[in-house]
Amino acid sequence: MFKLLHPRWDPVALHDYFNLVVIAILNVENLTYLATGKGFELFFTSAMVYFLLDTIFVGVYPQSVKSPVVILSHHICTALYMLIPYNYPHYQWCMAYCMLVEINTWLLIARRQLGGKVFEVLFYISWVLLRNIFYPYLIWAFYKEWQLETQLAGTPWNWILVTPVCQAFLTGLNYHWTLQLVVKVAQRGGKYGKHL
Repeated sequence: MFKLLHPRWDPVALHDYFNLVVIAILNVENLTYLATGKGFELFFTSAMVYFLLDTIFVGVYPQSVKSPVVILSHHICTALYMLIPYNYPHYQWCMAYCMLVEINTWLLIARRQLGGKVFEVLFYISWVLLRNIFYPYLIWAFYKEWQLETQLAGTPWNWILVTPVCQAFLTGLNYHWTLQLVVKVAQRGGKYGKHL
């Protein structure tokens, strides 16, 4: 397919370091929005540009991630999903809550590239709290928002119907990745199991 610009560049490391920087910025923008209620436009634009650039990179260099089809599906679903809070500003908090999972994504990459017990422990704690508890809760929260929007619109066929469906898809991906993580830890003989 395409060759790297420099033969010594490792697409996995390049992708990881790009993500360490950009996801850190996204996390700061998200937490700032959640704390102040300001800066959503910057956060939305940064997130959309990130998903676009990362989708292109993974599409050109699929070897940069373990499951390129899953990552590309995730990015496309997320980018489309993000159009709802863009077009319905009173749902901006939904995007901000969903994007809290990027704290765990950042810790995953930091654990892999930087190492250290602190990153490892924080990674496992945030994995369970954000991906296995908070994300399923958001399905219910977004379902309730859809019910409210249904009453206001007078029809169940409104754009907010997409939110519990997309959230269920993304939560399913999280549980798929959780299963992969548990299997990986078990295959290592429980080396990291004490941190779960």
